[in-house]
Amino acid sequence: MDRLSSETVAAANAKSRRLRELVRAPEILVMPGAYDVLSALLFEQLGFQAIQGTSGGIAAVLGYPDGEVLSRELTVEVTGQIASAVSVPVNADGERGYGDAGQVGETVRALVAVGSAGMNLEDGAPVKKNEPRRLVDVAEQLEKIAAVVAAKRALGSEFFLNARVDAFMVMADDPKRALEESVRRGNLYAEAGADCIFFLHLSARETIRLLVREIKAPVSILAGLECPGVRELQDLGVARVSYGSAFTKAAITAVKRLAVEILDSGSITALKDAISTQEMRALVSRNK
Repeated sequence: MDRLSSETVAAANAKSRRLRELVRAPEILVMPGAYDVLSALLFEQLGFQAIQGTSGGIAAVLGYPDGEVLSRELTVEVTGQIASAVSVPVNADGERGYGDAGQVGETVRALVAVGSAGMNLEDGAPVKKNEPRRLVDVAEQLEKIAAVVAAKRALGSEFFLNARVDAFMVMADDPKRALEESVRRGNLYAEAGADCIFFLHLSARETIRLLVREIKAPVSILAGLECPGVRELQDLGVARVSYGSAFTKAAITAVKRLAVEILDSGSITALKDAISTQEMRALVSRNK
């Protein structure tokens, strides 16, 4: 593994420590999903204390579907652009780690090199055509987490690992089994070195409460339309909430609305609530 400069590692470590502090703080950490530099600058200006990179959003903006179709190199490049544009910690979406246990360490090294505070690492197996979703074997995922820990040690890094458990997505037809598997995997991942355990496709309040109670690490939730709001998630004990590609979808919806109006009537009334040119200039002025 290539050696990084002590200055690079120290700068990344400061961001990793800050992210870890925010996740462990009494107040829930709200992390919006940035898909480019402009969205990240806006989130920072609005007062968000940390930012999540969205794999689905970044891939879509570059014309790719989600699911590790976008290369590690492009993911790292965009994540680095975002991280260097803002002063708050940026957590990358590492998807499945871009390789097996022998390769995930290089993903960690590359993300540390561009100033990322940490990354998500999911345990859903690659989706194959005409086959049901499945989880990777626990042993295989634990090998990946061990590789992340080893890479951190070799770099002298404090990189933050947000370990994603996909049981509620894979076992959607069996909520009881999904909960049991989520608790089992969550605790194994935490024991192996994950800083936070991340769940999606989850909205039932009692299930969230049980996860928070049973898992021996901070719990993170991907918010969806049926998910409890931020205040209620905090009351349930959730440490962190993120939004995936929600902001990317909202942005392209606004673009579609204006485009359709122009095609239909030639008018641009959809712009009446848009950010002004002056506000846009002010937003990006620090990034010259």
